[in-house]
Amino acid sequence: MSRVFAFLLIAVAGFCGPAANAGAWARAPGEVFLSFSSNLVTSADGLTTGTIQVDPYHSFYGEIGLGRRLTFGLDIGQGEYTREYMGFLRYTLTRPESRLQVAFDLGMGQRHVDVLGRNQLARVGVSFGYGFGSDLPNWMPLDFSGGWMSLEAVAIQDLTAQNTRWKAEATLGLNATDRLHVLMQLMAEEWPGADVSYEVNPSIVYDVFDGTSIEVGLRSTVNGERRVGLELGLWHQF
Repeated sequence: MSRVFAFLLIAVAGFCGPAANAGAWARAPGEVFLSFSSNLVTSADGLTTGTIQVDPYHSFYGEIGLGRRLTFGLDIGQGEYTREYMGFLRYTLTRPESRLQVAFDLGMGQRHVDVLGRNQLARVGVSFGYGFGSDLPNWMPLDFSGGWMSLEAVAIQDLTAQNTRWKAEATLGLNATDRLHVLMQLMAEEWPGADVSYEVNPSIVYDVFDGTSIEVGLRSTVNGERRVGLELGLWHQF
């Protein structure tokens, strides 16, 4: 746990220059956001030796604004042998017009592992977001037209196994044009009895239609061995 929060402090120091997951912003009443993504990952050694074995992971994420700064979210993930479902309710503490956003969330879900069975989960999280328009921080490279920075920390309690896993994620998003966006994510996760895994995920998002975007990105994970992969995603908001 301490190493995950050390990652948090480093991420804040690196990303938050003059100030500090897009998840902190409350969605407007009735506003819906949907995301579908597939991650195809293999070991770095497999790439060099030609013995590539791809491990797919597919996910669905959705949010709907309920009003009064409340947002309901649903997070579903499926790997080759695992499936996880998590519903949560997020409350944003700050006003919508505030540049700095702060929110916390509570959730419940399940994790199913083939052969091992189904475990009940509970979630608690806190998130921070900071948006900037055309006034980019002085240290920001290139000529971008605004963007955002975000930080999220989540604890997931396995109520069946009585243990906790910790997750932290920092995101920097920049608007290259009105339709093209550049994202950089840094993630850390600690499972019970395992070393902390670290992940870097650069990607680009392109708005193909009004409210619909596609994402293409790369992933590099270090957890004992180095793993690399490709991320493909579809976003839709209405």
